[in-house]
Amino acid sequence: MHRETLRLDLIYAFGFCKLVTTIVKYIPQAYVNYQSQSTDGWSIGQILLDFSGGILSNLQLVIDSSLQNDWSGITGNPIKLGLGNITIVFDIIFMCQHYVLYRHKKTDDDGLEGERTALLASDSETQADSTLTRNF
Repeated sequence: MHRETLRLDLIYAFGFCKLVTTIVKYIPQAYVNYQSQSTDGWSIGQILLDFSGGILSNLQLVIDSSLQNDWSGITGNPIKLGLGNITIVFDIIFMCQHYVLYRHKKTDDDGLEGERTALLASDSETQADSTLTRNF
């Protein structure tokens, strides 16, 4: 009996770690979007898939509880309920940032202009070197 309790406590501890990790992974992106007042540079597609996963996870809790006629099943798995709700909340924040708040704000410089210039310069240098090599 003691061994089973220890195993269950360990599973809950890992679940709690996942819950904290989920919270921590969303906060920096929301902050960077807020600071830059833009969502340029990341794909909204992953957020939409993540949002649908959160909805489906919560829906599974509701369906399982309704089939068992025991509504305590929704709160009986607090980690799953928390993960689903945290995911939904942050994804709504990201969708609002992308589609409402910063939708017309595009940055003029994507930070790659220097790299493009260097790349173009190295291409022309390479072409010039190959031309010189063929001529000799």
